[in-house]
Amino acid sequence: EEDDAPKKKKRQIILSRDMVIRRLSKKRDTKPSPLAQLQEIFEEAQDKKRFVGDTMFWKYFEDIEITRIYHTNSVEYMNLKVMFWETLFYISLLVIFTIYVFALQNRVVFSARNEQQMYWSGCDSLGACTINKVISVQSFWEFMHKDLVDFSFTEYSEPAQKVADIFTLFPNNDFKLTWHPRFIGSKKSNVVLGTVRVRQLRVEKNAGCQVSKLYSHIFPDCYGPYTETSKSTATFRPRFAPTYIANSYDYKDSLFTEQASIAGKLADYGGDGYVVELPWNASDSRTLIGDLWNWSWVDTATRGIVVELTTLNTNVNILVNTRLIFEFGPTGSVSGKVFSKAGPVALFTPATSTPESMNIMVMQFVLLGFFGLFFLYVCWLMFKTCKNFIGDSPRKFLKKQTWFGCIAFFFNTFYHYIRYAWNLVDLVMIGLFTAHIALRLDVYRAMTASPSLNPTTIGHPEKFMPLSSVFSPMVYSNNLLSLLAMIVWLKVFKYLCISSYFRLLVRVLEQCIKKLMTFAVLLCCIFFGFSVAFFVGIGGTEEDYSSLAGSFLVNFFLLIDGYDVNVEFFDPGKDAIMPMVFFMYIALVYFVLLNIAVAIILDTYATADRSTKEDPNKKNPMLVFLTTYYNMMLGVSMVRDDAEENMKSEDLSIRLDLLPGVVRRKWIEKKRKMQRIANETFAGMELYPVDLDAQTQEGASATEWMLPSSRTEVFDKMNNALVKKPMTLYDIPEALSKSEVSRAQLQRLMDEDETLPILLQEGRADKVIRRFKQAHLAEQEEQNSEENVNPVQRLQGQVFTGVDTLEKVKLDEDLPEVPEISGLTEALSDAITSVRNKFRIELTGIIEATAVLFEHLVDLTQGIDTIRDNHEQVLEVVREATEKELLRGMGRGFMKR
Repeated sequence: EEDDAPKKKKRQIILSRDMVIRRLSKKRDTKPSPLAQLQEIFEEAQDKKRFVGDTMFWKYFEDIEITRIYHTNSVEYMNLKVMFWETLFYISLLVIFTIYVFALQNRVVFSARNEQQMYWSGCDSLGACTINKVISVQSFWEFMHKDLVDFSFTEYSEPAQKVADIFTLFPNNDFKLTWHPRFIGSKKSNVVLGTVRVRQLRVEKNAGCQVSKLYSHIFPDCYGPYTETSKSTATFRPRFAPTYIANSYDYKDSLFTEQASIAGKLADYGGDGYVVELPWNASDSRTLIGDLWNWSWVDTATRGIVVELTTLNTNVNILVNTRLIFEFGPTGSVSGKVFSKAGPVALFTPATSTPESMNIMVMQFVLLGFFGLFFLYVCWLMFKTCKNFIGDSPRKFLKKQTWFGCIAFFFNTFYHYIRYAWNLVDLVMIGLFTAHIALRLDVYRAMTASPSLNPTTIGHPEKFMPLSSVFSPMVYSNNLLSLLAMIVWLKVFKYLCISSYFRLLVRVLEQCIKKLMTFAVLLCCIFFGFSVAFFVGIGGTEEDYSSLAGSFLVNFFLLIDGYDVNVEFFDPGKDAIMPMVFFMYIALVYFVLLNIAVAIILDTYATADRSTKEDPNKKNPMLVFLTTYYNMMLGVSMVRDDAEENMKSEDLSIRLDLLPGVVRRKWIEKKRKMQRIANETFAGMELYPVDLDAQTQEGASATEWMLPSSRTEVFDKMNNALVKKPMTLYDIPEALSKSEVSRAQLQRLMDEDETLPILLQEGRADKVIRRFKQAHLAEQEEQNSEENVNPVQRLQGQVFTGVDTLEKVKLDEDLPEVPEISGLTEALSDAITSVRNKFRIELTGIIEATAVLFEHLVDLTQGIDTIRDNHEQVLEVVREATEKELLRGMGRGFMKR
């Protein structure tokens, strides 16, 4: 019969958000911060300047001891002083840097660039562009012959405005040509600088491709995609081509063209190629383009045509470099696109003639000075970090190292420095600004290196202006500047921890960054896997997935923009594999990974909200420092505890051997703990000599009762037993017995240990010092007076002193050693050791027997389980046989009836 007794119900645990967060917070490491543990080390260290500039004061700003800030010679005060000036310096740097960024970029630059890009694309007010109609070689030549010439030579009803007189001089001839820069556009606001250059890029025959043997007798040659290895440099001039276009069939390298490379949709094209420049007037330009068309300047080997020109907006002094690129794909496709880059004229030369250029030049020098000081400050912090982890001067340390040791030293210094993430941000900022300035200097160098860009010849109608090579470093410098601007403003979070209103958010951000970086690695792996899947599966039908890089970017931006599902996925007869892959991507990324990212942030915030709560009555360390610094400048001390100022000098410290034994022992234990903490944080700092504990480390404690792991270990301990002396309670190293303990140190020791004030019957350290110093002086006076006393009185005094000693129990004296008691103690110790060894042997035997019994019990249980299984199988067989026999009998009876 089954037991129908009601089972005891388990207590239902009601889970709530607060309960979960509370339990998570308890599981977190609740160790105090290093700054709280090192506060006493800061006070006792001789070289306090060693700790100035340490990053732990930024990491654990909220743990800075407020009372120590009032002391102007404390480590806390000196570090807060450095932190204050660093914050003030960075705010100044941030303001000047922001002004510099606004001086380099404004809305006018975008307007000028956009206007030129729309103009050369032939776009109307509705957004329809003529360059998009270039879809074949025929439409390309029609665009070049008509639209490009019309764009390059705008005809006006009124006479042309004379901007400047530019002359072409001839040797041995007084005749000269006078030129005037020409305007383009309907409003006469843009001037074309120099000529319009057309550059072709070609490929070699049968390079990067291979003709199949199935039809090589029909098409013997092929022309593959454009690459650096397949590009053509051979002359392809027809035999009877006009002489004035003969040079356009000759290859020119990038040193001759002085043009920059350009990235197209199909390939990246260099600055070299086959060059031709359009003449000064529209009719000659049409004639030139028509001859190039007729004499097959563009053929099956052509892969790219780049048309480049530069314009100047005279109203706002903005230079715009425009490049029209026409790509001829190996599959027969033709497409065109316009790229324009713009920048103020003041960015191209170190001029100071205009207020704008003067402002930019001054800001560059000011920022260079600020970042120079910032770099020196970072070097100083690295020096301090280096000195802390090696415990010696870097110069002396390097002299002792080998070449490999010197290299490892620099790597270790860098590693220890960047363990604080904001230090790495500082290095990145300095590196980005250095690269930005280097690119700005490269712009100036490129302007002065090219003869065509000389101030006396720039804009000459007969010369090409290769400003694309100048715009490239300028654009790169602006891109680096944008990244630098983001990091500069992001670093403001470091200084926001000074305020308690933002401190929690800053700590959450610092903790989330580490976890999210690990999560980002996982996310990138998943994105790349799906990118490969989409590239292989639908790269042939979807333009966005036609390249691996494009597939990765599209998958990434799907998180923000979404994706229009292709309805062809659900057509009858379509393969369902790719829709399934797309569904897996949506399910994994949107419903799993994004929620994991949100959970990481919420978990960090929720636990931080409970773990970093501060005392609302605690003062802000930086405000306390500013108050102290201001009063120090006025000559006013902010130290509220002025007891030491009113005390006698002899009450401010005491020798360690004059204190009671328990106090001495507590002091030594504290020194050992402080030395252990110092060894974990700093190198070369000695607060407690380690060699003084050598005698106490020779063997294990005599009171250790750990059980052995086997019988062999028991016999080893019996055969190799060491004679262990009883541990002394209050012995201290002789080297420290004469050391001085200050009133503040003794007071902290009494405050930390609640038993000391009870044992000493006093809560103030100055009274303890005064009492034991007076006892020591009284003892000395008694010894001095004994020298003048007769033998009988001295004997009486010794007897009475001995009686008093026996009647009083003092904490600071050890019991006298009695040989009989010592012998009895050793005998008892040997007996206890023998009993303990026998007990261990017997207990080990019992444990081994229990283990054997357990193994047999396991075998018995397994055998019973096997019997039970066999019994059930037998019952099943018998039951089946019985059922079959019963059915067979019923069948016979039914047949008889």
